[in-house]
Amino acid sequence: MSKDKLKDKHHDSSSKEAISTEKHKQAYADMNDLNDAASAFFRIPVFFSHQNLFTLGPSQPPLSQEQLFIIRMFKEIQKVLLFPRTIPNTDQYPNTTLENIRTMINSSYGTIAALLKPTRAIGQGEPYSPFLQIEPSMSLQRRLPLLLVKQDTIPAGGIWGDAGPLAPYTPLTWHSSTGVTVNEFFDSVQWKEALQNWAGQVRSGYFIQTGPEYKYSCNDVTVK
Repeated sequence: MSKDKLKDKHHDSSSKEAISTEKHKQAYADMNDLNDAASAFFRIPVFFSHQNLFTLGPSQPPLSQEQLFIIRMFKEIQKVLLFPRTIPNTDQYPNTTLENIRTMINSSYGTIAALLKPTRAIGQGEPYSPFLQIEPSMSLQRRLPLLLVKQDTIPAGGIWGDAGPLAPYTPLTWHSSTGVTVNEFFDSVQWKEALQNWAGQVRSGYFIQTGPEYKYSCNDVTVK
C-alpha cells in the first residue's frame, strides 16, 4: 500500500473518531441540560410529564429517537421562556410519589406531557408507567392548561383518547412509524401552533393568579 493511501486511510479513521466523539459530547450535554434545569434562570414553572429517559433507550450514547424527542421537547418548552419541571430531575419532595406529584401540580401553571413507546415493559407487564395517566389527569382536575403529545406506535386509552377524541385535549401525534423524524415533528406548523397556544394560556393564568388586587392602570376610562 502506498504512503498516500495510508495517509488517506488514517485521515478517514481520524474523521470518524472525531465525529463519534462530538456525538457523544453533544448527547451528554443534552442530558446534562435536562438534569440541570433547576439551575436555569427563573421562568414560569410548568410540569413536564414524561417517562424516565432510560426506559426509552440506552443509558449512554447513541441515544434512541424517543430519548432525543424528550430532550428536544424540553428545549422547546424553554424557548417559550417557561421552566419545565420534572420529578426527580428538577424537584423532589420527602413524601410519597402521589403526594409529590400533587405538590408539583399545585405549584405549576401548566402541564405538558409526552407518551412514547418504551424499550421494555414497565413492571408487571405494563406497556408504560401508569403515572402517564395519573399526572395529566390530576392536572386536568386542577384545570391547568394541558398539552399532550403521543407517539403513534403506542396504544393508550384514558386521557390519551384512543377510544375517541377528547377535544380540546386531543393529543398531538408523532407519526414515527411513517418516518416522521424528531426534527420534522418539532418544525411542523401543528406543533408550533399548539405550543404557542398552550404557552399563552399558561402566561394568562400566571398573571391572573399572581397579579396585584389593586389595578395600577385603568384602560376603560372614557375621556369626555
